[in-house]
Amino acid sequence: MDELLFYNSVGDPSKKHSTSFGFLSSIHSSQHIGQYRQCYSNVNGTALTGVGGEHKVIVACKGKALIQVYLHGKESPEQTIPLPEEISCLEIFPHPDSQRSWLLVAGAVSGRLYVWELDSGLLLTVKESHYQSVGVIKCSKGYIVSGGADSRIVVWKVLDILSDSHKPYAIFTDHTLPITDICISSGLINDMKLWSVSTDQTVRCYDLTSLALVTTFVAQHPIQSIAADPAFRCLYIGLANGTIRMINLFQASPQTQIWEQVGGFGKIITLKDDTDLRETFTNHQIGENPVTKVAVSFDGTQIVSGDSNGKVLVLDVATKQTVRTLKQLAGPVSNLKLFRLEANVVNNSALKTAVRTIPVLKRNLVEDSDLQKHEVHRKFTDSQSVQQLNLENFLDTVKSEQRWFSNFTGVDSTVKQTKENVRSELEELKESYASMKSKYDALYDEHSKLLMNSK
Repeated sequence: MDELLFYNSVGDPSKKHSTSFGFLSSIHSSQHIGQYRQCYSNVNGTALTGVGGEHKVIVACKGKALIQVYLHGKESPEQTIPLPEEISCLEIFPHPDSQRSWLLVAGAVSGRLYVWELDSGLLLTVKESHYQSVGVIKCSKGYIVSGGADSRIVVWKVLDILSDSHKPYAIFTDHTLPITDICISSGLINDMKLWSVSTDQTVRCYDLTSLALVTTFVAQHPIQSIAADPAFRCLYIGLANGTIRMINLFQASPQTQIWEQVGGFGKIITLKDDTDLRETFTNHQIGENPVTKVAVSFDGTQIVSGDSNGKVLVLDVATKQTVRTLKQLAGPVSNLKLFRLEANVVNNSALKTAVRTIPVLKRNLVEDSDLQKHEVHRKFTDSQSVQQLNLENFLDTVKSEQRWFSNFTGVDSTVKQTKENVRSELEELKESYASMKSKYDALYDEHSKLLMNSK
């Protein structure tokens, strides 16, 4: 098992982005998978359909109304697509049935929200979502959440945004300065939490079911990025002073020593100065180098962070030490995306037969005639036969597992009975039943005689 990290930067326009690269590397080893030329974008302006094979890297160029599409294993852009306007952030919404890439959601500098279908290139909808530039978009379990420079958070349901409905599911206006990053919990759909950070130095938690502001954390510096532990035990926020602050979401009660959730019911919690550095990472240069992006590994033991100098570090959560320093970028780090894969799964041997491009993204809204045709470009692979369940083997496996868990000492305590033992026990039970029945009949007759004599 390995985790691959894709990262790129805002770029260096003074050199016409000749030194602006995107990289794909492992965070657990020194393995370098690939690099991509002139791969630059705004913060949160890059989306990946996956890693390896026919998956694509989709980059919205900073300062241009263009999208560049890269194929894994090739440095140069495979495709350049013009857009109606400059795109500031991108996100891919997976299909609810197959989890494949379905919608490409883009936020523009004008505040509009664009939604394309990746397989056909059709522009499904355009929403006037924000008054200023859209800074971040997150998608999860039927929701599309966007945060902008107008300090608003707009939540759409996918069914609403694809219909003629112009009313979003919710709008949160508690922040007072631009939204820099958003994080959505991965729990049950009726217990989903939305975490947002802003340059107003606050972290706000919203309940997407009740639409209530649950908790507000106040930091000492403007916040540029946020990431969560996989089990949502804590949050990691990248601050403008170059440090990363850990926020514990659970703590032990002083009276009962039972772990309880921190905050709730609209509580405001001010993060105190961490002079002992127990909850602060100082691996980046402290001062004027904000931590622009933070990501957490699959097991929660490591975090990956990038700053405004283009430095990308892999940090150990327990020791707060730098485990690995990755190749430095030209300009502030704009995207950090982690992918959990099997070992040696990424190779470039299938590039010759791969579908190298995506359909050209339309610049006009889809019409009824386009929906009637609805041409979808997708490569079908050989279907694998579904393996039938062998009930007997399954039951034998369950029995052996149960026996293993019930015999930790190595002594097999399973009761084994032969057919002769079972037959003898059955005969004894029959004799006992006959004896009891005869005694019951005798008692019943005696009771009947007593009743007759009393009358």
